[in-house]
Amino acid sequence: MRGDGAGLMLGGRLRPPRASRPSPLLRSGTARSAGWPLLPLALPFLLCLMLGFSPAAWTSGGIVLLLSERAAAYEEVAEAFAARLGDTRGLRILYADGVDGRELSALAREPGLLVPVGLRATRMVAEHVGRQAAVLALMVPRSAYEAIVWPAALSRRRLSAVFIDQPPGRSLDLIERVLPRARSIGVIHSESAAGLSSLQQEAARRRLHLRSASIAHTGEVGATLRQLLPEIDVLLLLPDAQVVHANNVQHVLLTTYRYRVPVIGFSQGLVKAGAIAAIYSTPAQIGAQGGEIARQWRAGDGELPAPGHCESYSIGFNHHVARSLGIVLPDEARVRQLMGAEP
Repeated sequence: MRGDGAGLMLGGRLRPPRASRPSPLLRSGTARSAGWPLLPLALPFLLCLMLGFSPAAWTSGGIVLLLSERAAAYEEVAEAFAARLGDTRGLRILYADGVDGRELSALAREPGLLVPVGLRATRMVAEHVGRQAAVLALMVPRSAYEAIVWPAALSRRRLSAVFIDQPPGRSLDLIERVLPRARSIGVIHSESAAGLSSLQQEAARRRLHLRSASIAHTGEVGATLRQLLPEIDVLLLLPDAQVVHANNVQHVLLTTYRYRVPVIGFSQGLVKAGAIAAIYSTPAQIGAQGGEIARQWRAGDGELPAPGHCESYSIGFNHHVARSLGIVLPDEARVRQLMGAEP
């Protein structure tokens, strides 16, 4: 089970993970794009890197993208990252299942940039990184990232992330624009999740009542949800894989529908599945921001900005589900404009 919400990122793809078709960047042949050079990222080349990668070939200042698995969302991040980076010389793309601890430790001893994509890859890097390589984690939940124990020798100025989830203010902005009469907001989170205090503080500042409930394991979601729903006006889903994942998302959404409680989600896929609205950063948006950070890192002094949320984001509405709940949604284009979201 993914821990970073990537399984629910893409539109409608709410089935258990399966082998994905490689994106154009990762298919055989070379990729071209106006303004940036040929990318030697043919799939056979990648396989050679994964099976016979020589850390000595990674020169100082090189960049390694480590994808958690072969999934379309992660590969979309890689494509956008490479496009924004521009100069792809010294860029390598690897999969987590093709790199062992010895190779990863060797990479971490070089003064380059490791870019794990997804929670699995980020945890792998945290186990093996030393003080030489900088680390930029992409598409990880803030709470999961903050729970990772990083080596004390790694300077925090060489450690950064672009989170998959949204800052509390954005999510609550959307709720207030879509459901202006909603006062009680429900959230279910795992016991290991951190970072809810900022959401609670922001809700209190807006005079909204946040009703949070924790679960010890994913099997408790159903009962916890049924206890929570009668007490709230809207359910805000967070990218916490113990709470919502590809195997239970339909049950969660069906239960909320039966209780006539609208859901605000964190991906386009959740909107298509039954949430009335969602605010989210796409894999392409996250990858592009990561590529820009890497580009500036390469041109700068080797330090990285503080971890943060993706600056670009999108919103989506499900008018059909909203109407069936008796909710009239505002004009989507107008809300997007007011919130500064991308089309």
